[in-house]
Formats: sequence, structure tokens, C-alpha cells
Amino acid sequence: MDIYDKLTARIDEIGFGFPKSIIRSDKRIMKDIFSEEDCADYLLMADGYQTAKQYAERNGFTEEVAKEKLDRMAFKGQIFRRHRLEGDEYAQHPFVLGILEWQVKNPRNKWLVPLFSYIMTSKWGKRMSQTMPFYRSIPMRREFVEGGVVMPYEDIEQVLDRHTKFAVGTCLCRLMDKMKPSNPCNHPMETCIMTDDYAEFYVEIGCGRYITKEETLAILREGEKDGRIINVTNSQEGENICSCCACGCGMLVMKKMFPGPSKDLWANYFSVIDSEKCVQCGACVKKCPFGILKKAKDGSIKIDTANCLGCGLCVSVCKTGALKLNRKPDDKAYTPPEKYEDAIEIWTRNTKKDYKRFK
Repeated sequence: MDIYDKLTARIDEIGFGFPKSIIRSDKRIMKDIFSEEDCADYLLMADGYQTAKQYAERNGFTEEVAKEKLDRMAFKGQIFRRHRLEGDEYAQHPFVLGILEWQVKNPRNKWLVPLFSYIMTSKWGKRMSQTMPFYRSIPMRREFVEGGVVMPYEDIEQVLDRHTKFAVGTCLCRLMDKMKPSNPCNHPMETCIMTDDYAEFYVEIGCGRYITKEETLAILREGEKDGRIINVTNSQEGENICSCCACGCGMLVMKKMFPGPSKDLWANYFSVIDSEKCVQCGACVKKCPFGILKKAKDGSIKIDTANCLGCGLCVSVCKTGALKLNRKPDDKAYTPPEKYEDAIEIWTRNTKKDYKRFK
């Protein structure tokens, strides 16, 4: 194994992992993100968060040298850094959400091309379809839900209230989509939102800018007009929030390409229609970006509830009040883990369990 084999093998142990591509696009990506020195320093890190002092003691460096190495990797978007009163802490993070998103301002953007081939020549997408999805979709507005009652972690305003800092940056999925020869996504580029520690990190490494909570909500609300939905990191904290679309969102594209058990955990809500109130205008069919609603030959509206993301875009254009979102029964709904770190542990555990099958 050369040092890039060791690097990809280590990243494959975190979160959804980073399984080998049959044409080794995984190595090509990493060579455009990591120098050999970066690889060596990355592989010296312990699991979990560590300070420069701990990294130094583990590897025989001075604390000054350790901090230089860790900060260098952090500013390249290779590892995560957060500030604490006792000192900065550093940790390895998954390929997604982590290394991949933190390359959005990377001038060494040759990695974008092998990324396309990596998705198609590895078992990454298939592996992700077998476990709790990276994102969960939540209703655009609580009033779209029957009775107007939602869980705190399913109400975007209450999710935002959990945080004090917000940053927005370019959506990597749409950046990639602009490379398509035809019909690229025309939705706004600046819609990727980070909070608190992640917001600070995003700004510090040049991937985004600070915005207010009100500006954050406005970006998400704008999605009602042009067919974007609210996707939140699969945790109750919702540390990362995206305004996703069917044409540009990589996760939604992979959800369609790689169906699996994860589809049942994308949302706790689904659209229902009151046929007595419905005037069969078809506005909801046109509004749904995923083809979940279709008009039957007799003019009635049919809903594929099994694949509905519960966003409420269809509800937003229904003039007669025929559409509402219903919550899944308790035995079908699920409660996400508290924090993104908890989600990473779940993904890592499930990935290791299925490692041989999806290696």
C-alpha cells in the first residue's frame, strides 16, 4: 500500500466511508486534495477530537510543530477544527459532510472530474442507501402539517433557534452541476448553510460568509418559489442545512439511483389529498420537483406516498386547501440522533457492519 492507499483506507472507516473505485478514482481525488506530507500528518491523528498538545505527545513533535501541521490541514479542508476555551480541537471527519464540502473553494479543482466517475464506479452510493440517510427532509412551514403540530427537530424555525451562528456558502452540488454540457441547474448557488462551530470553520477556511438567522430563514423560504426543499443534517441539532433541488442535489440524485432502506428515513411526513376539495387544477403536480404527484387519466391527483419527501411544496400552491402533510404513524416515524457527531457514529457502525458486502 502506498500512502494514498492508506489515506483512502482510513477515510473509509469514517461515516459512510470512502470505498474503493474500480478505476481508483478515489485515489485521484485524494491526490488533488492531499499532498504526501498531508497524508502522513493526517494518518498520525488519533480517533476523535484532539488538541495540538495531545497530537504532539502522541507523535513526538513540539506543540508548536503539531499546531502548524493541524492548522495546515484544517485550512485545506482536510480535517475539522473547533475553538474551545482550553484550546483548539481537531478531528478527522467523513468524506461527506466533511472533506468534500470543504473543497468548494479549493483552487486545485481537478478533483471535480474524477468525483463524477467515483460515484459511478464505487459502492459509495449503494452503501449509503443501506443506512440512515445523510439528510432528512422537513416541512417548509409548520402550517403545512395537518393540525400544525410538529416535533421541534422538524420545524425549521425551532431548528434555527438551537444555534447562534450561521454561515452560507456555495452549494458544491450545483457547482458540479454547472459542468454538465446541457440543462445545468439554474437555482441559486449560495444556499449551503452551516451553524455554530461549523459556521466558524466554514468562514475561517474561506468557504462561506456569516449571515443572520433571519437571512438564513429567508434563503430557505425562497425555495417555495423555485422548487427547492429544506434538507437538514440527520440530527436533531441540524448543524448543516441545505436548500436542495431535484436537478442539482447529489444526495437526492443518489437517493433515486440507489434505492434502499434509507428511503424510509428521509422524512416523517407525506402529502395527502382531500378529493372533495381538489379541483384537479394540477398546480401541485407541476410544483413537485420529484414527480411524486401525478395526474391520472380521470383527472384525479395520485400521490406516491412511499417516496414523498414531506416538504410541502405541493401544499404551498394548493388554493383550495385540498393538500396537507400528515405525519407517519409512530411505528414508521423515527427520531434522529441528537448531534451530527452521533450520526457519524451510527453511520460508521453500520458501514463497518456491512463493510465486506459493500467494500
